[in-house]
Amino acid sequence: MSTAEHPNPPLPPLTAEDFTSGSGYTFRGVPVIENEDGTYAYTFGHVDPETFAAAVSDYDREVAGEDEPTDADSVDHRYAITTVGPPEWWMTWKDVTAETPGSFPITVVSR
Repeated sequence: MSTAEHPNPPLPPLTAEDFTSGSGYTFRGVPVIENEDGTYAYTFGHVDPETFAAAVSDYDREVAGEDEPTDADSVDHRYAITTVGPPEWWMTWKDVTAETPGSFPITVVSR
């Protein structure tokens, strides 16, 4: 389902401050946020892939005790939106482009 077809309209775009205040973890100057099931790590903006891969590797070592480094080739620049869904807001980047209303840039590592 595209974001245009989603039953809930996008909320205002998130900002760098939203990511900084909500993450709790900053490595190499980059806030690192991991989703609840650990399948993605992301941050606001389009961060250099080498820098973000190194930040995620540091996060994994310190927070999760994992030694497997993150490769820069696994870093993607995307656009996302936030939307209301039960019970709270959520974020998606599926079918979102820079032209999507309410979109904002993110850098993502899929695990």
